[in-house]
Amino acid sequence: MKKEAQASHTKNYSEAYRWFVGAGFIIVFLIIFLAYNFFDALSDSQVKAKHQFLSKQVELAAKDVQSQFSITFDDLMFFVNTLDPAVHVEGAKELVALEGRTRRVFNNHRNIVDTLIINYADRTVSYHFDAKNNFIKTVHDDDSPFWENSRHIVFGNSVNSISIVAIIDLDRFINNRLGNYYLGLSSEKLLYANGKVLGISDYTTVENFTFESKLYSEIDNDIRQGFKGSYQGSIQIENQRKSIEALIHQYPFTLYPLTDSLSVIFVQDKAVITSGVFENYIYLLGILVVLLLIVILTLFRFIKNAQIANQTLTRNTEKISELFRQQNLLLQESRGFIYFQDGQRVMTEVSSEVQDVLGYDQHDFLQNYRNYFSQEDFESLDALIKSAIAAKKESISFEFNFQKSSGEWIRARVFERLVYDKAMNFAGIVGICTDIQDKYLAEQEQIKSNQRLTSIMQGLPDNILICDYAGEILDYYVQDQVLFTVPMSTIVGRKMAEVLPESVENLLHKGFETVISTGKLVTLEFETLMQSGKKIFEMRLFKLDDERLISLARNITGQKLWEKGLQEAMEAAEQANKAKTEFLANMSHEIRTPMNGLLGIISLMESTSLDEQQVKYLRVIKDSGNALTSIINDILDYSKIEAGMMSLDISKFDLKEEVLKIVDIFNGLVKEKDIHLRYSFEEFIPNYVQMDKLKLGQILFNLIGNAIKFTPNGGEIEISVTGEVFLERNVMLNFSIRDSGIGISDDKIEALKMPFVQADNSNTREYKGTGLGLAISEKLIMLMGGELEIESELGVGSTFSFNVFGTIWHDQFQLHADEVKLDYQEGELESFDWVNMANEHPMSILLVEDNETNLKFMRMLMNELGYDIEIAKNGLEGVLAVQDRDFDLIFMDIQMPKMNGLEATEQIRNMKGKSTIPIIGLSANAFHEDINNAISIGMNGYLTKPVQVMEIALTIKKHYELKTKSDIN
Repeated sequence: MKKEAQASHTKNYSEAYRWFVGAGFIIVFLIIFLAYNFFDALSDSQVKAKHQFLSKQVELAAKDVQSQFSITFDDLMFFVNTLDPAVHVEGAKELVALEGRTRRVFNNHRNIVDTLIINYADRTVSYHFDAKNNFIKTVHDDDSPFWENSRHIVFGNSVNSISIVAIIDLDRFINNRLGNYYLGLSSEKLLYANGKVLGISDYTTVENFTFESKLYSEIDNDIRQGFKGSYQGSIQIENQRKSIEALIHQYPFTLYPLTDSLSVIFVQDKAVITSGVFENYIYLLGILVVLLLIVILTLFRFIKNAQIANQTLTRNTEKISELFRQQNLLLQESRGFIYFQDGQRVMTEVSSEVQDVLGYDQHDFLQNYRNYFSQEDFESLDALIKSAIAAKKESISFEFNFQKSSGEWIRARVFERLVYDKAMNFAGIVGICTDIQDKYLAEQEQIKSNQRLTSIMQGLPDNILICDYAGEILDYYVQDQVLFTVPMSTIVGRKMAEVLPESVENLLHKGFETVISTGKLVTLEFETLMQSGKKIFEMRLFKLDDERLISLARNITGQKLWEKGLQEAMEAAEQANKAKTEFLANMSHEIRTPMNGLLGIISLMESTSLDEQQVKYLRVIKDSGNALTSIINDILDYSKIEAGMMSLDISKFDLKEEVLKIVDIFNGLVKEKDIHLRYSFEEFIPNYVQMDKLKLGQILFNLIGNAIKFTPNGGEIEISVTGEVFLERNVMLNFSIRDSGIGISDDKIEALKMPFVQADNSNTREYKGTGLGLAISEKLIMLMGGELEIESELGVGSTFSFNVFGTIWHDQFQLHADEVKLDYQEGELESFDWVNMANEHPMSILLVEDNETNLKFMRMLMNELGYDIEIAKNGLEGVLAVQDRDFDLIFMDIQMPKMNGLEATEQIRNMKGKSTIPIIGLSANAFHEDINNAISIGMNGYLTKPVQVMEIALTIKKHYELKTKSDIN
């Protein structure tokens, strides 16, 4: 028996061995077969990956070339548009700046631009870098287009008649850009240009690549149609004398405004891609074969254990499958726990998550779970389950309140799976209980929110209609039923056009179309006639969601009446402001005109022989006249600011020089009062700035003048200027004027900024004035972007500080050789002797003036100057006088009968041979727009009445000098 058993065992073993060996050979064959196919798939994958890489790289390269060329084109276009025709004048600082800009163009676009040529009206200038990297400028007197045989782009500027020509080195540019892309070994970067394929190497292009004819024809056709493409085919490399099978990708691009047909072509030798894969794969295959043998030996040893494990696994499979099926049903919910009940609905098991959800341990919950929800909920749940069992339902779901171990009640949702046996007898329950407290609270809040929204909509004064896109009313909240033509109880389901007045239908239809097509809010306004009269309504239409619209209609009849009244009030205010402005202009003219004669006669009297008492009386009259003129100026300036008509006149000037000019004006008064005046400028304060020079001077004049006025004899005044630079060229200048004067009490500092207010408003006050200087200064400071601050202490002194915004100007101002400076320094005014100046400055002069007082003054003045002038008493007479005689200079009043001075100036400027006669305006109108208007019409200057004798004399002298200079040239 032992031998038979042994023989049987040996036989079984031999059979198993033969089966195992046979299976081994089959597995080895399959491994080799799969290895081959895997290698083939891996090779294809590598080739596809390389295709994707080349496609992306060639696209990036083409777009990079095109983008960089576009940037160069834009920079050159900006360069030519900002050129000044005059900057080519030798020695001009602008020429240095131009050459600097030209060098920056080369620095930014050296790889593209070989030579830059600027064509002016009278010459041609070219710039380039030579072989030693020297920046070379060449002036070409010959205007022949020497650049025509090279690739170039012409940029023109129709405004300034300048053009530039950029000679383009396309080979160097494209080679440089494509040099940034690495494709790997045995790869080539080619350029298709106008039907030729060029290789790229060391910033040169050569024709050393030949495509097979069919492949080239396909590539050429795609490029000419503007299509990118990927290909695979044979390429002949002439310098290597070999042919390769290659992957080819091309991406066409354009270089506007060049018309060349261009495309970037990237080539990769296919053999290189797969060779690396093959070498690595051989080693991998050998390792896999060794591992296979080890696995086979291991499997043979554990084959019997696997058989035993399979038997055990078979027995448990059915139970595990059922368990997984039940768990998959229950795990559809979250934040819960699983429980099991038997056929008598006794809780048999609960998962450990019950403690996380409710706070009870498993044993406590199994014993007492019925006590953790209300009796009412338990009865409802019991009835629901019994009903489901009776109906043989597979599952039920319900919500109820559950009490946690902390005593807190939460909302829970239960999903139960009812289990039946094969006879459909109830066998138990598998359930999952989930905490839905957050969701429940959110739903409750949503309900409350809807209720609040409904309350709000019902409380709004608007008539609210909710409708679909077809206009059918779905819901409404109406406060005023007067707009509707049908009872409110019948409007749901009707179209909006049916329940509103017939006159609204077309307007409503257009509004619906606009809202639906654009999604934007549309406001409609319409009128309708009712029993109580005409009413005006405003309706706003907008989308509520993708299916509904909402309209809000409101009676705006009262609002429209109010707006109409407001508009009428605004128009009345504008008319009043206009009348005020006209009144001030007329007042200025009426006061300044006699003041001109008064002060002019006084100036003439000062030059006559007078005794001491007469000089004293004359000085009082002159000071009173000047004071009255100053008061008029203050009133006009403040009225201008108050009306919002004051604007900034930006100019470039020497800041320190301007401040010192203002200080020098008070030099005599400072010496008279023995005031110690100091001034300082912070070290980095710029020399030249851009801002309104006149307004800055007016501010400093007022503040420094106040400081001197209120500082006693022997006192001190300190002026300091500091600043803060930001954003490179912007500066905030801070000015401080500190005095040791009488000081101001705290309760009067703010009041001082009000117009016509002084610290001492009594009739017996020591310091006189209009009280407008500080108010005007504060308004001007605010206009210039700053703020005025006042610090003061009675008996100690005051400090007035303000800041203004400006721009730093780095270039110094220069006067060209052909310009004449028209303003005089104070010393020049004092030294000029104007009596009988006609002997040295002979001029034929016409005076156009209608006021008899001014005529008398001007006659006497001109007589003192030595001139025999001709007089016209209105603009019409002045035009006729100019037609009959040649004059060297005309003094023209502005406001005159028959024809004013501006109209006369326009006619003279249109006369043949008379258009260049200098015309100086004389007017009592001191507004800046009056002056600017006169200059724009054609006047050469403008003197504001009252006119000083010295102003007339210097004006004649300057124009004599201009005439003399013109005659010499």
